Amino acid sequence: MFDYSNLLRDSMKIKPASKRAARQKSSSTPDDIFRMNYNESPFGPSPKAMEVLTNACKKSYEYPDWFSIELKKNIVSFYGLDISNIVTGSGASALICMLGEIFINKGDEFIIGDPSYEAFRDVAYDYGAAPILVPLTENLDYDLDAMLRAVTPKTKMLIICNPNNPTGAFVDSEKLEEFIKKIPEHVITVIDEAYLEYVTKENTYSMVKLIKANYAKPLIVLKTFSKIYGMAGLRIGYAVTSPDLADCMCKSSHAWNVSRIGQLAASAAITDQEYIHNIRDVIAKERIKVSNALKDMGCKVYESQANFILFKCSVDSLEVSSKLAEDKILIGAPCGYNRVSLALPGMNDKFISCMKKILSK
Repeated sequence: MFDYSNLLRDSMKIKPASKRAARQKSSSTPDDIFRMNYNESPFGPSPKAMEVLTNACKKSYEYPDWFSIELKKNIVSFYGLDISNIVTGSGASALICMLGEIFINKGDEFIIGDPSYEAFRDVAYDYGAAPILVPLTENLDYDLDAMLRAVTPKTKMLIICNPNNPTGAFVDSEKLEEFIKKIPEHVITVIDEAYLEYVTKENTYSMVKLIKANYAKPLIVLKTFSKIYGMAGLRIGYAVTSPDLADCMCKSSHAWNVSRIGQLAASAAITDQEYIHNIRDVIAKERIKVSNALKDMGCKVYESQANFILFKCSVDSLEVSSKLAEDKILIGAPCGYNRVSLALPGMNDKFISCMKKILSK
């Protein structure tokens, strides 16, 4: 039999299996299954976005605007930026792929917290970089001092997901800004803010603030419409960065592949911030409710500022997820923990009820 692996690029021949793929054998699930494992928002898009989406589908035969001008105009209006600061892509995943395609050379180093979002480790391997994994602290926070110590002349990128995935831990905005300013100028700092809109702590702000202030060192802030905006299936993400770095990223064809209906729906969604604030408030209440319920059951619960909760209990994490699946509830089991995505209040109540049954045996 022919060995097709010989056709692979050298970096792909040695790339280990993706942990994301191992956990997600299929994303297709029947309607009666509670998907509490993907950090999706079952609240869905805002009414404004839904109206635009419905009308946009009627012209789905039209190609999209390759440069996403209307979407970029609404994004820059929201932040007070210029179109030259924005790069769009088919979800944040496409933007993460751009980072590898545009910037990574074989032998570069890629500093990542461990655990953190596995897409960054994947893209490091894709392009022959060496992922430098810096363990989180005992409380599963980023060890920022250790990450700085890990920087070498070979370091090309340093990644912070804030809040982090899968832990939900949040780095105080002022502390993060101070950390970014310590990173050497030969390193591209990437801040993934996929879950930032869920944060309820006071004095929280996006690192877009630095871009607006014309920060002199390379900084890329990743944003998405997949999480609190409820449009994961439409695949719309964007990066905020300096005009020069944006020009570099736009060399990638990923920057041209945002669907027409996705562009239009996202353009409307970002103008409906009242809807976003309402969802954040509901999730904040549910986060407290589910966290307290798990603590009452004797679980170790890690503080989260996202729309998911990482926890550990007396029963093995894979057994917990397996027993919940029997009750048609899917949750994750990363790194020996369990992670549950917060959902509609009734779905969260069912999860709590099923957990009580599992842990009472």
